[in-house]
Amino acid sequence: MSSILTGCGESIITPELGVSMAGYFEDRLSTVVHDDLYAKAMIFSNGIVSAGILCCDLICLPREEILKIRKIVSEKTDLKGENLMICCTHTHTGPRTRISKVSAGGEVTLKWLKKFPDLAAEAVLNAFNNMDFCDISSGKVMEDRIAFNRRYHMKDGTVQTNPGNQNPNIVKPAGPIDPEVGVISFTREDGSIKALYISYTCHLDNVGGTEISADYPGHLARRLAERLDDKPFVLYTNGACGDINHIDVRSPYRRKGHEHSRWMGETLAGDACKALNNMEGLSDENIGVASKIIQLPMQDYADKDTGKVEIQAIRVGDMGFVGVPAEYFVELQLDIKERSPFKWTFVSELANGWVGYIPTKKAFEENMKDVPSTSMKIFDHKGYEVRSALSRGLLPGVGELMADTCVELLEILK
Repeated sequence: MSSILTGCGESIITPELGVSMAGYFEDRLSTVVHDDLYAKAMIFSNGIVSAGILCCDLICLPREEILKIRKIVSEKTDLKGENLMICCTHTHTGPRTRISKVSAGGEVTLKWLKKFPDLAAEAVLNAFNNMDFCDISSGKVMEDRIAFNRRYHMKDGTVQTNPGNQNPNIVKPAGPIDPEVGVISFTREDGSIKALYISYTCHLDNVGGTEISADYPGHLARRLAERLDDKPFVLYTNGACGDINHIDVRSPYRRKGHEHSRWMGETLAGDACKALNNMEGLSDENIGVASKIIQLPMQDYADKDTGKVEIQAIRVGDMGFVGVPAEYFVELQLDIKERSPFKWTFVSELANGWVGYIPTKKAFEENMKDVPSTSMKIFDHKGYEVRSALSRGLLPGVGELMADTCVELLEILK
């Protein structure tokens, strides 16, 4: 088993009450903090190359915020900013992160945005002050009780998003889920578990309302601290959940609220504990980072600069991590995993920027005939994700180009 110098750290990024909350068409001002929001970081080093992952309990981060955080990290640590993958969990009960979406009078939100890059970078700095040589192992279990593909073929020939519980016109889901719960353990020389990295794929939209919350990843981390004697640090990253959520349309009951969020977190914690019983050790100590700026295919009238995105891959031994700056469709994630040269591959969406929804070519074909390319003021059930992409000038093939680039970078690192 190989040993790699590993650091982990966190910082609280919870805003003041009255902050404008992201996730819905209408503006909401926070009234209560149900549980804190965190920025959490892991740093890996073999003495030659260092790389890191920083994940924030936020809905998304625009590219300019990514660059600010990387600049601070580069100035205050030995880690190159471009070697840090910065992603978000996609909670819908956190603050707005795009200045353009802050309404007039949003001083509380603007104040938080001004100090956020330093708060997020603090998690990375804390990770550098908490380094240990760790044996690294990977494992996985399958979990199909939590997540559902939210797009459905309907009897009228359309494909609709969130068509409603027990809608009699539903025929079948329009796509799969990814049931894999990926778990990485970092064990100190004395045998104690220093940290866990956990990856799963499901939207964070259980709670709603005006209570600030990290949603189910927060419950996951707290439950693992309760169940495991070593009380490990837990970093969760979300997979490609652009078309995946927690709603079971077969049930007459709405799955929502803090109680359901807690159930999801506790269920994933149980899955992680199960995975820990059957882990495989890392076979080597290679660490590498590769990234590429690509131009997404866009309409002639669109601002091409908005379609210039960074795709990033990180290698840690025989594990590959890739980051895409979008709400990415799960079939594209499954394709990346299938073609990856690494035994273990973890996809993180909303990484290093945000360009909105990125559907598959198939999804574009299914929805384009039913939706316009104008921006939405209310939820469009007949093609919400595709309409969102069209309104930004994106063309079919954007997701497949991202997937091809992810695989290309993974092959370079291998």
